[in-house]
Amino acid sequence: MIKKILITVASLIAAFALVLTFVISSFAASFSKGNYYVLDEQLFNKAREQKNTVYYAFDNNGGLVEVFNTASIIGREWSTLDKMGENIVNAFISAEDRQFYSHRGVNIKRTLGAIANYFLHTRSTFGASTITQQVIKNISGNSEQSVKRKFNEIMRAVHLEKIYTKDDILEVYLNIVPMSGNVYGVPAAARIYFNKESADLTLWEAATIAGITNSPSRYDPYKHPDECVEKRNRVLYAMLDNNSITKEEYDVAVSKELVVFDKKHDDEVYSWFVETANDDILNDLTNQKGISRSAAMLMLRGCKIVLTENVEVQEILESYFENEQNFSESINDGLNYSMVITSNQTGDIVGIVGAVGKKKGNNLLNLSNIKAPPASTLKPLALYAPMIDSGIINWSTVIDDTPISIKAEGERIIGYPVNSPNVYSGLTTVYDAVRLSKNTVAAKLLDVYGYERCANELIDRYGFDILTETKNVNGKGVSDMGIASLALGQLTYGVSIRELTDAYTAFARDGIYKKGHTYQGVFDYEGNLLISPESTEKRIYKTETARIMNLLLSGVVDNGTAKSLKLKHYVDTAGKTGTSSNNYDRLFVGYTPYFTAGIWSGYPARNNTVNGISPSHLSIWDEIMTSIHLQCAFNFYGEPDVFNTQGLLKLPYCKDSGESPSELCDCDLRGNRVEYGYFSKDNLPNRKCEAHKMIFYSDFDNVISAPYIERQITEGLYIVDEEYNYKNLLGAIGFDNEE
Repeated sequence: MIKKILITVASLIAAFALVLTFVISSFAASFSKGNYYVLDEQLFNKAREQKNTVYYAFDNNGGLVEVFNTASIIGREWSTLDKMGENIVNAFISAEDRQFYSHRGVNIKRTLGAIANYFLHTRSTFGASTITQQVIKNISGNSEQSVKRKFNEIMRAVHLEKIYTKDDILEVYLNIVPMSGNVYGVPAAARIYFNKESADLTLWEAATIAGITNSPSRYDPYKHPDECVEKRNRVLYAMLDNNSITKEEYDVAVSKELVVFDKKHDDEVYSWFVETANDDILNDLTNQKGISRSAAMLMLRGCKIVLTENVEVQEILESYFENEQNFSESINDGLNYSMVITSNQTGDIVGIVGAVGKKKGNNLLNLSNIKAPPASTLKPLALYAPMIDSGIINWSTVIDDTPISIKAEGERIIGYPVNSPNVYSGLTTVYDAVRLSKNTVAAKLLDVYGYERCANELIDRYGFDILTETKNVNGKGVSDMGIASLALGQLTYGVSIRELTDAYTAFARDGIYKKGHTYQGVFDYEGNLLISPESTEKRIYKTETARIMNLLLSGVVDNGTAKSLKLKHYVDTAGKTGTSSNNYDRLFVGYTPYFTAGIWSGYPARNNTVNGISPSHLSIWDEIMTSIHLQCAFNFYGEPDVFNTQGLLKLPYCKDSGESPSELCDCDLRGNRVEYGYFSKDNLPNRKCEAHKMIFYSDFDNVISAPYIERQITEGLYIVDEEYNYKNLLGAIGFDNEE
């Protein structure tokens, strides 16, 4: 008795709320079209848009060429209601909304029941949405479980019914309803699951498709066939109960075994570039327009999209990656690669591939977007460039290449961090530290620069999503505020090769960072701009700093860890290599005055290492970029083939002190210690070298005098520096000193 009273009270409350909703809806519809109403009409019309979406890219002459033409992401196949077939219409009406043709957008009785159930929880689920409400949900993408959202949906459904006919609404619904995965709409589902036109579907096939929409992932015919059949049979019973089919038809249909067409992929396969651009556009639409991803998909129907792609660059890149013979046989064991190429002229992406092999489907894992430790490719971004920019170090600054800590393990003495190869060179200039990727030097520079400052500037400059405080990951406390993360690039979550490539492009662009876009603009069919990427250009380094970095990183290619590259024989080339812990990832980000390109190689499953793999990622990068420069860069782009040194001073320095050389620096026992480097006017080696000293050795009394004592020189005068110690000197002149 009490329960009945509660239900009655709840129903009265619900009725009052519903009446109030209708009043508000009527006023809103009569006197002003709110933002929701206007957006719903736009999206509804977009859903009915049957013009193709066309993608354009740039050729080597700067002209636009069509590279892809599709009917859209959502509802890329469209059927009018009269061509849907009687079985489909009856199945959806019976299972989803039997009063569809009689209500005004909302089923009052079922809505009251749903509201009462919301408060009383008498049933686990209570579906009350009409087909019109589901259209609102599908075009807006808003599926939030809240009373506010539900009332809002009701108001919008009522408004939609005043603008469009029932057949219009049903037609849109059947063409855009989610059908699991990347399948939208009955026509696409009919083709993919049964290889048929929707009008040709049998009764049990139509019921199968109608059942999927209730919970697309749960009733996926490929992944969950048993659940799919169970739901199909419930749809058939609903059709029987609604007098849409006879008992005999029902009995035959429920006895049918589920047989689906063995073809789960799309005929229209997006290139890696188009798919990446689509994802970027959808993200920008949701952020800039404040709409859902589903609504953003609808907005693209019938649009003209101008990509930043260079068709020749993309063609060379895809052609190389599609030929698996260009890669190691280890790709059969899961090894994979990805690559991103940007134009230094614009800062935008002109080529991208997400994996090795011919792309056979859509929405595949794009490895250019996966996060991985950047390893030593982080050093120029985290330490060298910002410390040069702030005047803390310069080209010739000397740091001691020795471990910062040493411990004994049995008879072994182990230093940290470890260089690769395991060589320690003592006093080392910044130029050589970059060229040879010295881990010890990076660790010592981090201590000078500061952990928090380094982390914050990586976030501020590049937007790298790194940890700045201790967090718990898989039961372990982790933090990126340490040497391994910030100096050696072993970030907990890492950065993608796309993000790294964007970051390095700033060096080639005189210190101006820009997030690499994949599209220039999206235009509607009349040519009106719908959306363009938000500007992200900002100066992050002085022009002189960027130009110094270009020359420092050229040393990596000329005589460093990437000296195997042959592209340097055609055009100035710079870059940085990186290898993550245990050789899980190997990376290289390199650039010329024309392009910046990053390549990643590794096992996405993290189940193996890439140590010793041949051909290496460096040779793959080199072959691709050499082809691109010979076929594209020199013909199309107008920049010089050397890095700009304007505004820099080329000056001599002593490589043992980093200071301006004295007359003694070329008299070292090891030979001339003077080298040349590039400096900005406000960051020079101003002092004279004091490291080299004159040492007099007397053969008469075995005396070494320092500084030089004036006397008749009969035995010999030697020049040494502080690092090249007296023991080495004595050995050079034959003096026995075991101590």
